[in-house]
Amino acid sequence: MYLQKTLAKSPRWEAGTELVELITGLFLLGFLQFHLFAVSSIILGQETFNRDSQFLDEYYISYIGIPLVILAILVHGLAAMRKAPWRVEEMRIFLQHSRRLQHLDTWAWLAQILTGLGVLVLSAIHIWSTLSTWPIEAAKSALRVQSGHFSLLLALLLLAEIHAMLGLYRILVKWSWVHRQRFTKYLVYATLGLVALGFVALVVFYFTSVKV
Repeated sequence: MYLQKTLAKSPRWEAGTELVELITGLFLLGFLQFHLFAVSSIILGQETFNRDSQFLDEYYISYIGIPLVILAILVHGLAAMRKAPWRVEEMRIFLQHSRRLQHLDTWAWLAQILTGLGVLVLSAIHIWSTLSTWPIEAAKSALRVQSGHFSLLLALLLLAEIHAMLGLYRILVKWSWVHRQRFTKYLVYATLGLVALGFVALVVFYFTSVKV
């Protein structure tokens, strides 16, 4: 909280940091859904998946996008963590107040912090394993899933989608752009649908025949 108090002394700096967190968050939200739909092309067959992957490489979209995503994750994480209660005493006070207030948005914020930490760790493993077997191909992706990454990728899928949708909820509600209860219902449906799509793609990868 010391850093938060320090930044709060400069409203301009705090507003700028808030804007950076917003922009990087929306960028990562867009990338997450694009990545999910791109990977889910495996459902249509290995040829479709490989053709899409080759298209991204041919036009240097992957080579530009991946460094941008890594940078956005780091910047977004640093901007978001400035508000987190990292000390034991701060966490204790936060939990006490949350139980008394019984405010859904407060618990949503805590869930976003925890899922964000999980995404940070799992995405680092996922990015490293992907880059170490570059270029991206259906057979290589299937081999990673079949060799023990199924649980890791499923956990990453769940945490990333929950984190992203909580972030989108907090952004839109904060700026009063939507009806809270109605939008919450839509977000739950969207999250379930996207997770289901990702799960189906993982299952297809798991049962894809790989020639070693």
